Amino acid sequence: MKRRRSRGQGLVEAALVLLVFLALLVGALDCGQVLYSHQALAARVEEAARWGSVHPFDGTGDQIANLILYGQAEEPRAAAAPFLGLTRANIVVRYRPATPERPDDETISVAIVNYPSHFFSPWIARTIVNARPVLAAAPVSRPATSR
Repeated sequence: MKRRRSRGQGLVEAALVLLVFLALLVGALDCGQVLYSHQALAARVEEAARWGSVHPFDGTGDQIANLILYGQAEEPRAAAAPFLGLTRANIVVRYRPATPERPDDETISVAIVNYPSHFFSPWIARTIVNARPVLAAAPVSRPATSR
């Protein structure tokens, strides 16, 4: 008689353990995805700042923004999806020209602000906007022109 009552016990325990295991697995996937996207954004920002430090500044920073959004300095002719759902409003480019007091202090800084993070888990199934910027700055160093 005792055996008959405990017949479904293994199934119930397995279901509970599987539920906890799947929750941990999805949480680990979410964490990994957020880390990957942040690292990818940091790499794009560093590359754009490096590119901007050796090319002439266009006055608006659109070329640098396009480098982050599309992987190229020119805006694509055909409609292309921007990198990780970013928009031009998410990218801030600041150019600080050299001054007479500090002629070697020309700097370009690039930041991605308020970028969205998307989650897999059904408990957080929404988009969270990250308020912490991804920032990189570089001193401008263009090769000397021959006269």
